[in-house]
Formats: sequence, structure tokens, C-alpha cells
Amino acid sequence: MIEHPDITRALQTGYPDVDIEYPPHCPACGCECDYFYRDCSGAVFGCENCVERVDAEEDDET
Repeated sequence: MIEHPDITRALQTGYPDVDIEYPPHCPACGCECDYFYRDCSGAVFGCENCVERVDAEEDDET
């Protein structure tokens, strides 16, 4: 009897051949995120979890 290759692989290795998609993680804080923020040189410096958006007209620190 010929078995499906996925069944044969699972019986031999114990694992099915599936591609699991992992959510992206921020390189700065390690959190799961939807967006990365890049600086002018193209380097990722944060995500929506670790970067705070500030209105330029209301920012008193500059």
C-alpha cells in the first residue's frame, strides 16, 4: 500500500512537514509587532510598541 509522503514523513520523524509562520518581532524590544520604524540609513530602530510618536509642534524638548 502506498502512503502519502506527508504521512510517511510524520511516521518516520514524528513531525509533519508544515511551514509555521511566526509573527515578526522587534529587534530593539523583542515584542511581536506589525510595523518596524527605520532611520535615514535604513536601520530598524524600533516598532509601534517601543517608539513613541510625538507631534513636532507640541514637543517642548526640542
